[in-house]
Amino acid sequence: MLERDHVAPEVAALYDALEQQRGVVPYMFRTLAHTPALALGIAGFLKALLGDGALPGWYKELVATRVALLVDCDY
Repeated sequence: MLERDHVAPEVAALYDALEQQRGVVPYMFRTLAHTPALALGIAGFLKALLGDGALPGWYKELVATRVALLVDCDY
């Protein structure tokens, strides 16, 4: 997992945005930062997937959490 001072400039901008939005950079992105194109691609995918649309983003996260509980997901 990479800290902000060890990542490419474009990933540092992603870290800043995540820190501002969530208050923390999730471990997943700190790990993906080893491959900047992957980190940025996944960030774009998740923004489109979980962003507001027909359902608000918070509701989508609630659904994902409920499904994880129903299938006894350890993560």
